[in-house]
Amino acid sequence: MQVAEIPRLRLEEFLKRPEANSVGIYILFGENDETERPKAYVGQTGNFGNRLKQHNEKKGLWWNRAVVAFSLTQSLTVTHAHYLEWLALSHAAQAQRFEMDNGTGGTKPHTLPALEAECREIFETIDILLTTLGYPIFEPLIRNRNPVAVTQTTESVLDSQKQPISTEFYCHASGVDGRAQYTQEGLVVLAGSYGRAEVSSSFNYA
Repeated sequence: MQVAEIPRLRLEEFLKRPEANSVGIYILFGENDETERPKAYVGQTGNFGNRLKQHNEKKGLWWNRAVVAFSLTQSLTVTHAHYLEWLALSHAAQAQRFEMDNGTGGTKPHTLPALEAECREIFETIDILLTTLGYPIFEPLIRNRNPVAVTQTTESVLDSQKQPISTEFYCHASGVDGRAQYTQEGLVVLAGSYGRAEVSSSFNYA
């Protein structure tokens, strides 16, 4: 699999390349002008060139880059693309990293088990490549740590003790109730936190 990043201003150059005729999935990236939140749109197509031209004419001004994912051996079919689109929409909705411009979350297409397994493997590769490019659209800031009842061996207990424990930070004061966790991308303030808009007179800038 290969991904290619296409600035909207250079779309005409991409349309002249052979990859423009490929089958695959694509993601439009940009920003919501009102909220300044990162925004994205996921789609699939049998021809990148035709579909991106349509978006360039009709999809509004919010997006400024497109990332396309296609097979180097041209082995992807439209069936692959439909399933990969559904996977991408599902994971993007769960991660909540980007405001999605898609009207729906998509419908899971009927796919044979062998093809489904192949698509999931392909999707993992696309996920890694996108994150490497700086688009972690499928990666949640905070991973859920739901407790699961399991029977642990001595080895599994020792292995679990080697895993880093995520520390949660608190800030409680008058008009302030904040919770946060450190991640690989920095300090993430958790949902439900709130604070005062004005700086307290007792705050020391020194």
